[in-house]
Amino acid sequence: MKLSRYGLALAGLLLALSAQASEYSRSSNNTNYAMDDIQPWAEGKFSIPAYPAAPDWIGFYIGPEVANKYFVDSKSMTVGEDGVIRLILRVQSPSGAENLSVEGIQCAEGTYRSYAFGDSINKRWIESMLADWRKIEYDDKARRALREDLCVEKTAPKSAEQASKLLRAAPWR
Repeated sequence: MKLSRYGLALAGLLLALSAQASEYSRSSNNTNYAMDDIQPWAEGKFSIPAYPAAPDWIGFYIGPEVANKYFVDSKSMTVGEDGVIRLILRVQSPSGAENLSVEGIQCAEGTYRSYAFGDSINKRWIESMLADWRKIEYDDKARRALREDLCVEKTAPKSAEQASKLLRAAPWR
């Protein structure tokens, strides 16, 4: 098969452009704007707070189809350097039964962790046996509402005071 002069010229031109592009990409790797190596997220240290003696409960709205009432103790809320909002969650049934838990919400990933559950008779915490962070599922209305109210643009608030303000200002949808 015979190549025409134009075919040979085109092939040569493509080879030259390819070599030049390869050289350009090597020389244009400007390290002035290089990001530091991004480390994977790691949870910070956390101690379970004391069982609430005089809590300051802030109610938050889940939806009209939910009979239970939901509250967060503003005194227990913390925002860690790891970007996790930690709080005491109270769920109250229509008959008055209460469940307390110590929860953590990681805003960026949309995950949560239950650290401990309340023993209301002995006023103490029972540590959770599941230490895993779990995805907040669509049907987990309480944690989804907390993330929507507390995590502006999937970012944790800067302080516990800001988190309390966000929760108090959240609309009752």
